[in-house]
Amino acid sequence: MHSSNDIRKVKCLEALYFSYELLGYNFDSLHEMCLQIKGSEELIPALSKCWFFIDLVHRIREVSQVVPGLSKKNKELKQFLHATNIAEEYRHYIQHLRKELGKKEINNFPVWGTLSWVDKEDEMLSHLIVIGTQIKGTNYSGCVFDKKNMKWVSRVCLSANGSSFNFDPIYDACSEFHKFIMPWIHESYEPGINKIGSYPIISSKIEIESS
Repeated sequence: MHSSNDIRKVKCLEALYFSYELLGYNFDSLHEMCLQIKGSEELIPALSKCWFFIDLVHRIREVSQVVPGLSKKNKELKQFLHATNIAEEYRHYIQHLRKELGKKEINNFPVWGTLSWVDKEDEMLSHLIVIGTQIKGTNYSGCVFDKKNMKWVSRVCLSANGSSFNFDPIYDACSEFHKFIMPWIHESYEPGINKIGSYPIISSKIEIESS
């Protein structure tokens, strides 16, 4: 089947559409949610958003690499994969947590990483919440400050295994790729694809006859 008529493109578009919608939904409220953190009650929703965001970036990466007709050498695809490679590393770590925790040498960072964020009122101030058991030798890494441009790399950062997942630039890279991949699938699928947005609701009611 020629890629211009390959129905898998429609499925890839659907997968990417909802992945991007979920990504934006989680990103839009992430920093504001972190600003509310005072303890476990506010931490869990924020941490959940962080790791779900990472999983969604991984999902977009995976789907983008199987779109029929899109060359692995495509410039936009290669740039996107390079810019978001850390999402692959983080997801691999959390997916293989059993292996990580089974190692004889204990990781010197919190199991679920260290969450940090930039203050809303003071642009030079950042906060870090200590997650998990405070074992001697554990490292806690906070937001990364870019001395050259004199600004924080990201308003929210999740650090683990000696690296930092900076949400703002990762989201920007995803958004940039979104501008390319969605129109590309639309235009390269010959029969045409209707815009996603209509969601019929089917309701079912069970009626049990009395004996």
